[in-house]
Amino acid sequence: MNKLLVALIAGAFASAAAAQSVTGLTGENSGNTQATAAEQAKNVKASKEVAKLSKEEKARLAKDATRLNVNPENSSGTAATATMQRQTTAQSKATSKQNTEFKSKEGKQQLEKELQKKSTP
Repeated sequence: MNKLLVALIAGAFASAAAAQSVTGLTGENSGNTQATAAEQAKNVKASKEVAKLSKEEKARLAKDATRLNVNPENSSGTAATATMQRQTTAQSKATSKQNTEFKSKEGKQQLEKELQKKSTP
């Protein structure tokens, strides 16, 4: 519906601009003024028949557009992005982390000893 409205309005502007440019170049009335006015009146009538969106509908459409365009560079869409995120998270959790030996009591004691050796000249 919105695309139809935009197309009708754009057509009206284009026809009005074309009519003005013809009359501006020749310096006389082109004779198409009545046809242009009739077409513009028809376009205005058609545009008024199109139902306007409420604030809630506009907000919903904007939210949907935002949700669907998470990453416009990603042509595969949000489902593929979510799948990829799940896979990378699973891989990250499966790999061992650095410094895990420092979390145990023995590891902490060993770290303290090494730090003391390095700090004493």
